[in-house]
Amino acid sequence: MVKDLWRPPDDGVIKLNFDVSFQKDVKIATTAVIARDSTGDIVGAETYLVEDVADAFVAEARACERALIYAAERGFRRLQLEGDSLSVIKSIKKEGKNKSILRPITQHICKMGLSFDEVTYLFVPKSMNGAAHTLALEGRRKHFCGGWGTGVPASVKKFVMADRLAWF
Repeated sequence: MVKDLWRPPDDGVIKLNFDVSFQKDVKIATTAVIARDSTGDIVGAETYLVEDVADAFVAEARACERALIYAAERGFRRLQLEGDSLSVIKSIKKEGKNKSILRPITQHICKMGLSFDEVTYLFVPKSMNGAAHTLALEGRRKHFCGGWGTGVPASVKKFVMADRLAWF
């Protein structure tokens, strides 16, 4: 059995792994995005609080949406977005033409995607999204909303280093 490995994007492309920590009881989600370049280096990271979230699927869709907003704010032009929610990725690939609760969000994601030179959306198993998942948990634990300009927590760096070592 071949182990799933995080892979760096092509030169000139920024890979954005996104995930969320959802608190069902209070309907709050902490989204996370980690941006990495073709060498696997972190070029940016953000956690963001979203309130009044209906369910985990909506939370995952909001995380993808925040990843695109983050990419636009940073001036990234060629993107590869990866998330571990298959239903969200499938919904986006239908270009918002579905009847699910995610439709308004996925339509917005598709519209935002038009402002970039290139955007691809890929489903990855949880084992390949550990850095983003850990960042979402850290953001939730520290109640941190914004860019991690001073560096991501050590627990996230551990995942990033493991990804790089496994690949390179």
